[in-house]
Amino acid sequence: MRPVATRRRSRYVLIVLSLVAVTLIALDAGGVPVFNGVRSVAGDTASPFEGAFNWVSAPFRNAWNGITGYDDLVAENEQLRGRIGELESADAAETNAREQLRRLNEQLELGFVDAIPTQIARVSSGAYSNFADYRVEIDKGSSNGLAEGMPVVTRSGLVGRLERVGSNSSVVQLASDPAFAVGVRLASSQDLGVGRGGGATGNFVVDRGIDLEDPVRTGEAVLTSGLSTSIMPPDIPVGIVTEVAANPTTREQRLEVSLSAELTKLDVVQVLKWEPPR
Repeated sequence: MRPVATRRRSRYVLIVLSLVAVTLIALDAGGVPVFNGVRSVAGDTASPFEGAFNWVSAPFRNAWNGITGYDDLVAENEQLRGRIGELESADAAETNAREQLRRLNEQLELGFVDAIPTQIARVSSGAYSNFADYRVEIDKGSSNGLAEGMPVVTRSGLVGRLERVGSNSSVVQLASDPAFAVGVRLASSQDLGVGRGGGATGNFVVDRGIDLEDPVRTGEAVLTSGLSTSIMPPDIPVGIVTEVAANPTTREQRLEVSLSAELTKLDVVQVLKWEPPR
């Protein structure tokens, strides 16, 4: 029976120590003055039990610290999240600024423009009312020296022309509009023709002026003609011939042309301050 009694006595001592540990921790955390004095005395008299007491009280002390420090931890986490958010926002803004600068610098390099002054503009909306309108709006207007009829380009080539001009914004008629027509020239043969927007295909079509006998191959570059009566200056890239078909009735060829400028991904454009002769 002695081992059983010993185990019971050990459990009893453990329980008492546990209760004492919780009580002492609570008093210690609360800063009770009496406890401060008792603690110094107890530190001298209870040294034999210090190891056992620390072992028993450690779980309770850790739990108590976790409970009492929870609010501080939550506040610190919120501050850290806020700081991370600020850093991420600053990084995103810097990345966006670098990208915008790259695009602006890219558009400054117009190899096909000689002495024609230009105005950089940003596309401020997509299709002016809906996609079938074949129009976009830019953030520059008459206050920047723009006027109706001026060509709009990117580094890649022709975008369209200014259709309406306000003080601080303008509407661009895209080259894919079936109502958009311009004189063109084939780069290799220098043959002249007339092209128009291809509509929903997003392409450009040359269907006048290229005789059946004129040799035309796919991959041929198409440029603006720049004749005296043209609405565009010469040598603006229009696109590349992707398909050639004969029209026996008119004895002319019909050329499908893929526009050089990506009209569905317009961001930064340039307006050529050039007006057709009156």
